Amino acid sequence: MTSSSTFARAPRLVLAWGTVRNAAFPDRVAAARQAGYDGIGLAIPYYQALLADGWKDRDLAAVLAEWDVRINEVEVLFGFHGVPGPAGVPSRPGLVYADPEIERIAFHLADTFGVPFVQTVGTFDDRPIGAEVAEAFGSLCDRAAGHGLRVALEFVPYSSIPDLATGLAVVTGANRDNGGLCIDSWHFFRGRPDLELLRTVPAGRVFMVQFNDGPIPPVDPDRMVDAVHHRVLPGHGDLDLRSFVTALDRPGVDAPLSIEVYSDELWRRPTLDAARLAAEATRAVVASAVRTA
Repeated sequence: MTSSSTFARAPRLVLAWGTVRNAAFPDRVAAARQAGYDGIGLAIPYYQALLADGWKDRDLAAVLAEWDVRINEVEVLFGFHGVPGPAGVPSRPGLVYADPEIERIAFHLADTFGVPFVQTVGTFDDRPIGAEVAEAFGSLCDRAAGHGLRVALEFVPYSSIPDLATGLAVVTGANRDNGGLCIDSWHFFRGRPDLELLRTVPAGRVFMVQFNDGPIPPVDPDRMVDAVHHRVLPGHGDLDLRSFVTALDRPGVDAPLSIEVYSDELWRRPTLDAARLAAEATRAVVASAVRTA
């Protein structure tokens, strides 16, 4: 590592939606500020639920302003290269098509709250990846560009874009300035990990880094269930997070660390406790990586 790299030496933290999945919006925002995060992540279904409960955009903006917290990322646009689905049918894991309404909401959040990033993933099947996938990603980036959004493609082992090499090929093929990668430590190590490739990913294509830990042997044979229930705090599992951090801590990588710990155990804790534990665990792992680099 060099002194010009700030990824690990001065990490910025984002409290991802999944770490405090059940938190009320005011509690989520307050916990982020009190635990030292710079921003939060927002899931589109959660935003839809807030609107259904009577929240208005101006109410959400007031809470964010009170605590000086921003929304850093919106998740997630499923199946960006699938065919459009039937009108009014919500997108969810398992469906192989894109949902124009979910995309519209993502763009609305960018316009309203200045959100800089939106995540997308492939389809939840094993369809072959061809040139049309890069074209579809490029088209999504073009639509997002008018809203000031950068699109972070997240590779997921049980999706059509299962690993870093495939995700990088799609992003490179699309060749859009606002198209890059979301690199999640869980999915990296569960999806044919290649630390040498991670060290050479163009720094400008690393848009988001999601941070978490877990056991190497799956707890649940269903990989999706395992990913959304059995992650653990950074440093409390088997993933080689120090090598992951050092591979990314290089000049030009300026992504915040979005702490995304989908954990049933963590969800049972009070919101502020969960946020603090996740932040402290992350800082400890990152500091260790810096010391040993």
